[in-house]
Amino acid sequence: MAILTLSDLLNAGQSEFYIYDLGRRVQAIETTEFTAIEAQQAPYPFPLQGHAWLAIVFWSQSAATTTEPFLWFLKFPLDERGLLDLQAQQGFITQVLTLLGNKVTAALNDEQRQQLQQSPYLFTPAEEKRAALHARLTVRLSRPPSVHYETAESVLARPDAPQWQQIGLQGLHDVAARLVAGQRLGQQIVDHFVGYPEPLQRALAVALEHQSPPRVVTDALAQRVQREVQPGHRRLNLLRSCAAAGETAAVRSAIAHTLNNNPDPDELVLIPARLWPALQPGPDEVNLLELYMLRLAESSASQSGSANNELFAGLTADLLRLPGIRPHVLSLLRRHDLPLILQQAWQAFSGAAL
Repeated sequence: MAILTLSDLLNAGQSEFYIYDLGRRVQAIETTEFTAIEAQQAPYPFPLQGHAWLAIVFWSQSAATTTEPFLWFLKFPLDERGLLDLQAQQGFITQVLTLLGNKVTAALNDEQRQQLQQSPYLFTPAEEKRAALHARLTVRLSRPPSVHYETAESVLARPDAPQWQQIGLQGLHDVAARLVAGQRLGQQIVDHFVGYPEPLQRALAVALEHQSPPRVVTDALAQRVQREVQPGHRRLNLLRSCAAAGETAAVRSAIAHTLNNNPDPDELVLIPARLWPALQPGPDEVNLLELYMLRLAESSASQSGSANNELFAGLTADLLRLPGIRPHVLSLLRRHDLPLILQQAWQAFSGAAL
């Protein structure tokens, strides 16, 4: 049987596997969706910087349930259509087959390990994304959390977060991954969030953005955003903590509030990077995409005296790479009734892109 895709390789090696995106948020990609992606039947849904950033988690079908899985962190380029580069995928497959044959779960010797580590398709994720993935996997595989979990749970339950410096990063991610509806800790986090020291607040927001907290938690944090009328770390961290629920009414309202109350560049960067689902058409009458693009154009013009600057160009290009957002951006920016400043920004961008 020809081995043309990563799934072919893993199946030939009699492996079970999970696929995760590590580009924007750490999130699972279903097997059927990934099969379409690797066969170029669907664009990659979460592109970042023109690449797919993947975690492949796999283990032998015959392994004990307590066996630690193998991990590949893979970075593949995407073409202009957002499709996975087949040559890059085949290049990695060839490297693995040369080293291991189809025995992908076999133990590597030092020489094989060194050769595989030299692959141009491997990357090292940021520490917080590794922690987020580990937390997700322990839940999915019914494994216990890290030794840092209980300390994190205890500190976050207190309004003054005593000895917060003692919380291990993995503990925060384990807490975020294990929040469940009706749990007292979730309400305590909501109640105490804005009172946490800023470094703890930021680290917790990052942990929450990569997990799927209960709706009651993200709704409450989103409602808290609307008390913040000025930009700053508190509003930014609150928004970030809601990233897993970007399509919900509460989070859409929080983003609208932010965009109507002096959004700063950090917030304008965060929205497409983590909260992009909110920019798709929703059930309400608020056109968040139009409001976002207008504020982006205004911010760009105020910074440089011209709408054609790196902020507008960079973030617009990023939105156009997201397959779920691209058609809505193009439809919006081709309208003739847009505010003048947005028309000028788009004309400058599209002219430079040609």
